[in-house]
Amino acid sequence: MYTYNLFQWILLFYIYCFLGWCVESTIVSTREKRFINRGFLKGPFLPIYGTGTILILFVSLPLKDHPILVYIAGLISTTILEYFTGWLMETLFKIKYWDYTDDKFNYKGRICLVSSLFWGVLTLFVVYVIHAPISTFIASLGNTTTVVLSVVASIIFIFDFVYSTYNVLDLNRILEFMTKIREEMESLSTQIKEKTSSLSSTDLSLIKEKLSSLKVEYDKYAEKVNFFHKQIIKAYPSASSKKFNEAFKVLKDKIGNTFRRK
Repeated sequence: MYTYNLFQWILLFYIYCFLGWCVESTIVSTREKRFINRGFLKGPFLPIYGTGTILILFVSLPLKDHPILVYIAGLISTTILEYFTGWLMETLFKIKYWDYTDDKFNYKGRICLVSSLFWGVLTLFVVYVIHAPISTFIASLGNTTTVVLSVVASIIFIFDFVYSTYNVLDLNRILEFMTKIREEMESLSTQIKEKTSSLSSTDLSLIKEKLSSLKVEYDKYAEKVNFFHKQIIKAYPSASSKKFNEAFKVLKDKIGNTFRRK
């Protein structure tokens, strides 16, 4: 049984965050045929992998002599984590960053059978292959080195997390304004179609003028996306948003077209 102190656990978390980022970025970059900085953060961290692996270690290491139990424990615990993470991100940011809706045996698009089976295999790989050398490396570090590395990594991670969260919320603000403007534009367009005969030329002219100004404002908001907004949208090609559906599609198309021109 492996035993670690608090700072060793923290260091393990960041190591697996980084390894998870490497795996995800490689897979998605290969599929998209361009480099994708996969993940919610700007830096090379994927917290769901760090959290998932720590969870795997907690539930699976005591069962190390029983591979089948290790597989089942890892599969169940990480599937629960994936579902909760998906739900939390959708609730906070109004964007579905991954979607298994088109996969068989999925639940609300947040988890699916294939993904869960993969988590089980990953658990076996972590417990029986990769964790031993990483554990040896952690144990070889002196206490001072372990503390310094974990503290420095935590400072970088927390700064990145706060900055990234701010930018995602800012992206939500842009999408919300674009959605409201679009709804107002659709309302004015409906008025023009349904009430043209009953509107005076002056009223009709005012409505069209308002519609034109709203279109300009809508385009201005679409131009407000910064580098980080683009990174997030490009990092999750299958991302969607029920609340900001049309606005999100506009930004995805805009960013995709910009990238293709480059």
